[in-house]
Amino acid sequence: MTLKFLQLTKKDDFQKTLKGLSIAISPSLLKFLQVDLHDAVYVCIAKMLIPVNVQTHSLEKQDIVFSTDLEKNLPIPKEINTYLLPYYHKNQIIHLGPVIGILTEVNDDKEDISFPAIQHLCKELTEELTQIGGFFYLFGLQHVQDDFVHGYFFANNTWSKQPFPYPNVVYNRLHSRKAEASTSFLKLKKILEDKEIPIFNSKFFSKDETYQLLVKDAAAALHLPVTEPLTAENLHFMLKHFPVLYVKPVHGSQGRNIIHIESINNNSIATISSGKKKGKSQLFTEEKKLWKWLERYSKRRSYICQQGIDFQKWQGRALDFRILCHKNYQGNWTITSTVARIAQKNAIVANLAQGAEMKPAKAVLNELLHTENAEQKLEELKILAIKIANLLNKNTDGYLGELGIDIGMDKQGHLWIIEVNSKPSKKLEEHIEKTRPSTKALLEYFITLSFSPCLKELSDDE
Repeated sequence: MTLKFLQLTKKDDFQKTLKGLSIAISPSLLKFLQVDLHDAVYVCIAKMLIPVNVQTHSLEKQDIVFSTDLEKNLPIPKEINTYLLPYYHKNQIIHLGPVIGILTEVNDDKEDISFPAIQHLCKELTEELTQIGGFFYLFGLQHVQDDFVHGYFFANNTWSKQPFPYPNVVYNRLHSRKAEASTSFLKLKKILEDKEIPIFNSKFFSKDETYQLLVKDAAAALHLPVTEPLTAENLHFMLKHFPVLYVKPVHGSQGRNIIHIESINNNSIATISSGKKKGKSQLFTEEKKLWKWLERYSKRRSYICQQGIDFQKWQGRALDFRILCHKNYQGNWTITSTVARIAQKNAIVANLAQGAEMKPAKAVLNELLHTENAEQKLEELKILAIKIANLLNKNTDGYLGELGIDIGMDKQGHLWIIEVNSKPSKKLEEHIEKTRPSTKALLEYFITLSFSPCLKELSDDE
């Protein structure tokens, strides 16, 4: 079921004549809201429920006026003049929103507050919400209080800090697994659960967790390289059966600390993807020496050992495809972006953080395949990505709203799942004037989750 909305604009007309906690609306809006003025009426913004007096004035149907006292009781930025009002009328409550909270790392000690990892996303959200209605604010784990949140609001090219009500929905953009394992994050999740505030995507995926979830599905398993925890026994088995292996940190990201191992004439050549020894190869003439070298990594953190695939390359450089999937307002997964990622020359991973470049997926496929085959392969990529998103959504607790799915194509054209990222990068490699489809899709899901209690009650009524 889809919830429809009316866009309301806050006006200053008659404001000085309104006494106490009051709102002024037109007679036609009063009729639309179906509120009984003989009973108590409430305005609900975010998680704040405030009793108000309702007066009618000669306003446009989609205009609303807040009294001065009401504005003082609403910790809402003065710049916010537009709200969405759902086509839902029950319990004498006027729901206005959405209010979106974005959880990320915040350094309060810096004089010039900035958020480079999500800077362009914030710009797009500001522009879109100005047109649609509602607002968002950023906050860190240190800003959470029992009854309110200290957050940052962007206006006039400046981030300003102020107290906010708890939002309708929280978008988790923490970039640290350590932060997600902290007591502060667990406390926040409990508060949000108690307040019935949805949070997505509430955690990172680990590589072994993703593999174990997907391998249970027979169709998905056909696209998964053999993957095992890194142990001496598993390394021996994998070296015996596959000429190329990838050793990856279970909780790794951005293509860091990945080790490429190639077996040639009973020797093993190991190359690491990042750090001071990036791209430098080491030769091991004995398996036990290779294992001893790998132990230096595996003793510090968990690793997996994965079958290496003979992937198709682009002009001799490593290549994969990043498929962005987002839920729309109906809760269905959609494709919002499909790009080819091309590694630096001699690099072992095609990750932007390791210097890879992006190109349109269709253009790269057209170069590698005939045009007709390229279109078919692009469609196969999208179908596989949607299947993965649905499988993870079905088998994961909490809300999933976006996924970055990395897929490789071998030289026979078969597709292989490389990795699934629950927090795909928001950085842009090139300037784009228009709001990205991924941001528009995020907004759809923000709005759906923000008003999900209304939608649930509406469904129950029917």
